[in-house]
Amino acid sequence: MKGFEFYLPVEIIFGLGSVKRVGEIARRFGFKALIVTGKKSAKESGALDQVLGSLEEAGIREVILFDGVEPNPTDKQVNTASDIAVREKVDFIIGLGGGSSLDVAKAVSIVSSNEGYAWDYVSYPEGSRLIPFLNRPVICIPTTAGTGSEVNRYSVISNPIRKEKLVISHSLNYPKVAIVDPALTKSMDAKLTAITGIDAFIHALESFTNRAYNPIADDLAIRSIKIIREWLPIAVEDPQNIKAREMMSYSAMLAGMAIDKKRVALIHIMEHPVSAHYPFVAHGEGLAILAPVVTDFNCRGNSEKYALFAEIMGYEKKASKAVNALMDLLERVNLTLSLKSLGVKRESLERFTEDVLMLSGASLKINPVEPSPEDIYHIYEKAYEGF
Repeated sequence: MKGFEFYLPVEIIFGLGSVKRVGEIARRFGFKALIVTGKKSAKESGALDQVLGSLEEAGIREVILFDGVEPNPTDKQVNTASDIAVREKVDFIIGLGGGSSLDVAKAVSIVSSNEGYAWDYVSYPEGSRLIPFLNRPVICIPTTAGTGSEVNRYSVISNPIRKEKLVISHSLNYPKVAIVDPALTKSMDAKLTAITGIDAFIHALESFTNRAYNPIADDLAIRSIKIIREWLPIAVEDPQNIKAREMMSYSAMLAGMAIDKKRVALIHIMEHPVSAHYPFVAHGEGLAILAPVVTDFNCRGNSEKYALFAEIMGYEKKASKAVNALMDLLERVNLTLSLKSLGVKRESLERFTEDVLMLSGASLKINPVEPSPEDIYHIYEKAYEGF
């Protein structure tokens, strides 16, 4: 066994009803909070009221609400919320919602505590323009089971002017506390359950099969794959099944830890240009479209792990069966799509390819097979029509 490192400075509080503890936990960080959330889901589900009630019971009555987060969040949203955090002199930040809200909350922690703007901290191949030195404490409370953002150092944000989607990745971007209450995910409908669940699944698949080395992350990914295979179809079919919700929240968290150590690979790398240029494409839908084509391309590069993946999914232990296993799950959760069916224009494929090479060239080196520009374009072509 080779040497490895594992660092994860996030306190995890997991369990049904755990959201009620947010006030008790928040008192460690001060008495003035900024809640970062989306426009309506946390309000309609009652999650926001639960958080506000818990904060008030703990004596935290100065609460500012930023509810401007949208799917595929932008640097402008981060900058706007950061201005509020600075102007109001907030002590800590609560991210409440799906991965977009959690990503924005973490990014606001950095941008509001340092000079510059959100896009100064994203990771280009040559590095970020600025390096953060300070942050504000963040509590992450997910209401979906997908991104695992509550336990990792990543914030994915888009720049609609540049048509780019990049990541803030820094040790100061970890939340202080993750409160994972599976009951908060029951408000998701079947489609959103499938889309977010597949995001977690692809996190686990890519972290397990890429070239980076971390045996703890591999073990986390394997466990996550096993859980999602069993419980995601149940959660999609019966959204009120609380056992399924618990298991999906747990598996998304495990996969979020796995990518924190080993990152993702070509499926995510190729999806980011799609939703950067077409923000109405849900991240999980883009992943579902690209995953079978990329897996078909990748499985020859790490055949031992892809064979093990196929076996975990209930198929013969052969790398060539990995695609069958993946397609089977996508069919069970009704996510067999194509780029064309989502409204992507064929002429965009060349720009997608250029973006992958320009913005993610270094990350391609950990993919099981390092693709050429022609490979990337051909994968997009297949995904355009559907695998």
